[in-house]
Amino acid sequence: MNKLYFGDNLEILREMEDTRVHLICTDPPFNSGRDYNAIIGDSLAQKKTFTDTWTWDTAAQDARADIEHRAYTSDTYKALDNCLKGYDFVLQNAVSGSRSGMRAYLAFMGPRLAEMHRVLTKNGSIYLHCDPTASHYLRGVMDAIFGADNFRREIIWNLKTASDYKRQVNGFIRGHDVILYYTKSTGAFVFNKIFQPHKPEYIRRFRKVDPHGRHYRDDRPNSARQYLDKTRGVALTDVWSDIMSFQQNATSTERLGYPTQKPRFLYERMIKTSSNKGDIVLDPFCGSGTTIDAAHTLKRQWIGIDITILALDPMRQRLKDRHKLEPSIDYQIDGYPTNMQEVRKLLKEGDKRKYHDFSNWAVTRFGLKPTKDVGDGGHDGVWRMTLWSPQVMKETNARILAEVKTSKPTLPQVRAFCQVMNENNAAIGIFITLEPISAGMRQQAENMGSFTHNGRNYPRLQFWQIDDTYFENPDSINTHVRLPVEWRIRPTRKSKRHFDAQQTGFLRG
Repeated sequence: MNKLYFGDNLEILREMEDTRVHLICTDPPFNSGRDYNAIIGDSLAQKKTFTDTWTWDTAAQDARADIEHRAYTSDTYKALDNCLKGYDFVLQNAVSGSRSGMRAYLAFMGPRLAEMHRVLTKNGSIYLHCDPTASHYLRGVMDAIFGADNFRREIIWNLKTASDYKRQVNGFIRGHDVILYYTKSTGAFVFNKIFQPHKPEYIRRFRKVDPHGRHYRDDRPNSARQYLDKTRGVALTDVWSDIMSFQQNATSTERLGYPTQKPRFLYERMIKTSSNKGDIVLDPFCGSGTTIDAAHTLKRQWIGIDITILALDPMRQRLKDRHKLEPSIDYQIDGYPTNMQEVRKLLKEGDKRKYHDFSNWAVTRFGLKPTKDVGDGGHDGVWRMTLWSPQVMKETNARILAEVKTSKPTLPQVRAFCQVMNENNAAIGIFITLEPISAGMRQQAENMGSFTHNGRNYPRLQFWQIDDTYFENPDSINTHVRLPVEWRIRPTRKSKRHFDAQQTGFLRG
């Protein structure tokens, strides 16, 4: 059952069966106005993965039209359509500015929440992580889709993010995120009550010890002897202040460098509360895989979806480091190659979108930013790197380009790429292929000369033929392509291994 999907989660959710998953825990894009500088491709969904700035554009209008069309045959979409039309009045039908951004954001989130509702089992639950700028709007959308009677709680995650520079802000400092908790039905649903350990001052009340070594208290009038080991702890409230954000714990070994990563313990708490062992947990915005990691730790089955190629590398490495899981053996990956057989199958299908997905994947092996699918200027990936030259004690900017060819490469193609390199003043170009290159192509690389940095020469034109060696050992890429140390491809940060016996730090009643 365990599976990762690469692609637009709306399309993937719509292909899933009804009432398939028991729990959804997800951290979707916020409407924060923040740019995480990791935009992939040129589609709306991919841009929004890391850019929390929304505009009322053609894609948003198309999404609203699709919702209205589906409202004719679906009660869920009808409720969603009515809700969004109400918000149109609230937001004054704005087509520019922050109000239009909120309309676009809700047009994006609405149908995805509708599909999440459909795939949940009747006793299923959903935890939707959102920030205060949009939580009140999303709650209205959730009321429309899930029903106001199925709202269970608004959970406050206390971030405790006050710092010296934030004290200069003229206003209240944001110190929390909101997590909206809904169930699919008002009747039976899974809820395993969580109890936290008693505070030390409470434990100290149990001063007496019986002959069996059990601590107890009997100082309350008309009350029987109370034993410490019989107390269940303190029932968890809807304000969670005991889980540190990465802003508080910047040196956490759990951090992978993914910009929106959340602590695993936060999602373990949701999963423990609202699911049982063997249940299926879904995260349609799985990012670096926190929900997936937490679900596997707690012996749940899982499904993860993400649009961003960059997210799947740290996720795959995380599953390997923490749980010794291997793709295609211990879990499936759809839309993301894990060996050459899958690469060729992906490209054999002749889907132009899948070709561009593969091209994007290939250039991100070098940390490059994929270019647009059309009008890319003759290259598929680009990055500008600041290099430090100690000889002259200054920094210089240099550009690296990449081009991907999935068919048999030709000498004219290499020459055309060389011309693009020269036109863009690229320090280094990487020509990526699936087939071997010819002697004439190697001679063309010789003719392009070298790039010198800190006394070392690097070929300006280099080749990387993707083969099974890379999938067996991703670090092998550095033996095929020579780059300055600032560009050298580093393996994904390792995650600390999980052991089944390790404690999660809270009690379950």
